[in-house]
Amino acid sequence: MKATAKRTLTPRAVVLATAAAVALIGGTGAATAFANDDGPAPQSSVQLPHNERHLDDTAKDRAQVKADKISQSQATAKALQAVPGTATSAELDNADRNGSLVWEVDVLGKDHKNHEVTIDAGNGKVLSQHTDRDDDAQDAAETQALLKTDKTGHDNATDQALKAVPGTVVSYSLDDNDRNGSTVWEIDVLGKDHKNHDITIDASSGKVLNQHIDHDDNDSQGDNDGDDD
Repeated sequence: MKATAKRTLTPRAVVLATAAAVALIGGTGAATAFANDDGPAPQSSVQLPHNERHLDDTAKDRAQVKADKISQSQATAKALQAVPGTATSAELDNADRNGSLVWEVDVLGKDHKNHEVTIDAGNGKVLSQHTDRDDDAQDAAETQALLKTDKTGHDNATDQALKAVPGTVVSYSLDDNDRNGSTVWEIDVLGKDHKNHDITIDASSGKVLNQHIDHDDNDSQGDNDGDDD
């Protein structure tokens, strides 16, 4: 899904984001957040209008949540049916080339490899799945190390986040805390106040460690979109 400053990116997500940026600079047609090296961007049953595909973060999240028909928990369940294992991240986003709205779910499979599963945000169908070729044994080992310290799981983590900030989860990710190295769940919630909230959940205890409104993006539409729902 989109690589934005507000989201916590795993090392392999950084690699993917960098590759996409390089492709854009080089002018190739393969540059997209979702197109892998083997094929085109996924075609989902829901597409965002052209004028909503490149909005700033909060405004874009509002448009995506409004168009989305599949919750993060449903998307995760579909991904785990396709690739049995443990979900470590998910994000709602659109493929820039065709505006297809999808959930991108990362799963550490029972084969001990990291898999990326793309779910149609309109009907929940699996559009693609593959092992990240930029991933290596060290990345998988790092993911396994995080999961060993996780006692909460993505379901409980997102539940706790929604108790703290009622709204809609637009992404979650298991990661390490930059301050002390502990394992945390980073949850992004579009609140009922129509603002983006970043919520950090302790993966060991399930407690909310931090929550704040994301002010990193330039939401040019401000709160004027609040009456869209």
